[in-house]
Amino acid sequence: MDNPRTWHPQARNYKQPPFTVEAPNQPRVQGETIPRRNHRCKNELAVYPEEGVQTIFDIIRHSAEKYGNAKALGHRKLIRTVDEVKKIKKVVDGKEVEEDKTWTFSELSEYHYMSFIEYERMVLQAGSGLRSLGMNASDRLHIFAATR
Repeated sequence: MDNPRTWHPQARNYKQPPFTVEAPNQPRVQGETIPRRNHRCKNELAVYPEEGVQTIFDIIRHSAEKYGNAKALGHRKLIRTVDEVKKIKKVVDGKEVEEDKTWTFSELSEYHYMSFIEYERMVLQAGSGLRSLGMNASDRLHIFAATR
């Protein structure tokens, strides 16, 4: 397999089945199958994704080390919005009526990507900024953003 630092994942199977196995020492129940688990943790449930990776920060650090300059996050910029008026048919008091409805469409740019290393750097800068504002490990921060 290629170097994971330059790897660009594609939507296909990279590993061969079986991906799951029957969990050992599970009682058989009439009408049900035995629970299945990932073959790497068939004897017990995985508590952490990998050895030494226990927090979100650990995941970011581990990913930057493992995948380096591979694409981590992508975003597209809004070029413009287009409003289009269309006639729609509606039933009002049993009669069919045509009304104008405005539909808003977004024209977006191509994807712009951030590597795992760039993302790690951004996270470290954000954390450093919060520290310089006086935040400590026990403090809480609520981030509110519109979904899209």
